[in-house]
Amino acid sequence: MTLEADVVAIGGGPAGSAAARVLADCGHRVLVLTRTSDPSRGLAESLPPSTRKVLAEIGVLDKVDGAGFLRTTGNTVWWGSRDGEAENFDAAGDVRGWQVFRPDLDRLLLASARSAGVRVISNAHVQRVHMDGTGQARVDYRRDGLPPASIACRFALDCSGRAGVIARQGLRRLQSGYRTQAFIGVWRRTPRWALPDPTHTLVETYEDGWAYSIPVSETTRHVGLVVDGATTRISRGPTLAATYCAEIGKTRRLGALMEGAILDRVWACDASLYWSDRCAGPEFLLVGDAASFIDPLSSFGVKKALASAWVGAIAVHTSLIDPGRRQPALDFFSRWEQRVYASSLTRSRDYAREAYERHPHPFWALRADASAEPVEGEIDERALIQSSDVQAAFEALKARPSIDFTCSDEIRLASRAIIRDREIVLDEAVPLPGLTEGARFLAGVDLVSVRELACRHRQVPDLVDEYWSRHGSVPLPNLLAALSVLVAKGVVVARSA
Repeated sequence: MTLEADVVAIGGGPAGSAAARVLADCGHRVLVLTRTSDPSRGLAESLPPSTRKVLAEIGVLDKVDGAGFLRTTGNTVWWGSRDGEAENFDAAGDVRGWQVFRPDLDRLLLASARSAGVRVISNAHVQRVHMDGTGQARVDYRRDGLPPASIACRFALDCSGRAGVIARQGLRRLQSGYRTQAFIGVWRRTPRWALPDPTHTLVETYEDGWAYSIPVSETTRHVGLVVDGATTRISRGPTLAATYCAEIGKTRRLGALMEGAILDRVWACDASLYWSDRCAGPEFLLVGDAASFIDPLSSFGVKKALASAWVGAIAVHTSLIDPGRRQPALDFFSRWEQRVYASSLTRSRDYAREAYERHPHPFWALRADASAEPVEGEIDERALIQSSDVQAAFEALKARPSIDFTCSDEIRLASRAIIRDREIVLDEAVPLPGLTEGARFLAGVDLVSVRELACRHRQVPDLVDEYWSRHGSVPLPNLLAALSVLVAKGVVVARSA
């Protein structure tokens, strides 16, 4: 089979464009197959300030900063018993994210991929991806008015979102309790919306679901409703717009905010949650929404797609330059995807439990009981930190004025895959119970570094100061939790000095 590209990305949204750009920057031949989308169904979406890091890694931060997207300082929520609580990204309101119109963001990212040397074939309808399990794939596609075509590659990246060109070949699983539908309307008000901070995303719960409003300009806001057809008593009207407005009327704050505004257009879409039990194989990756769809409540959908693209591109790059690291790299990516989904679902469940206290309705009851499949080879960080032996170690550390730390002679460092310099490599890690590999990070803290520093200091404040000097500031509770885990699990022995 003659290779026409190293990598084919199926889909030209944020995931496909970002992964393609990173791989092209790494020197690979990359092609994107993309379909023309309907801008009238384009969504407004929020990018939190934490997205800056991944945008910089992809190489598009300056372009996004200069694109003229509305900058936002945070959110205002009427969630459960919270009544109009402002959640700014920082106390001063100086840190800002972006409110983006997805078609505009998609064009920017695709143009950036082209400028990096990515070949883009537009209006391409992918029909099938052939994979033989040996590290080569063939993508069959059609373009309107042209005969069928195929392209051979070493990796096919499914970046097709909910369509899931590869994901639907037996890899995707629907999340129980989250069969969800979204209604979205575009509203305009002149001269502007009367809000304390018109840049904020607004979120409100009500008995049958929840609603949100995202601005894309001073005069235009997208207002969505997230409901469940199995539990929500939707008031069906003669038109989709009538049904949508009747449902908006169930909300208190957003319904009142829309009074006097002009409804420009309405559409509906599937917003059910799903995940994949395998996100990578010898010749494919499921990237972004193709791998999993996280609750839109998180406002992290685009960020997750971009981060998935970056991690996926690193995994593919590693596989292409060193076949011996292919399997560790692909396993790393799959675990990353599943971990992100599980973490998001846990947060959504906690929010649902809060909403259920105010709205005891089946919509919230189902979501309050949701649980993610355990990620193989991963640990539940929160459960580990809250375990009795770790808490006992924490209390003992607080009670001692000085401590003589030593590294255990019985416990040797293990290894674990990590990202370093745009490659996935095996590095030292700390063995912990229940892990097939060791753990390198816990709550964002480098366990290997904490182990080393603990054996050099007798005062915990001195250990903390040197860790911050080496790695930058991390929350003190996280650092103390990591040290407590090392002591509780016998990796570091602590005796009174």
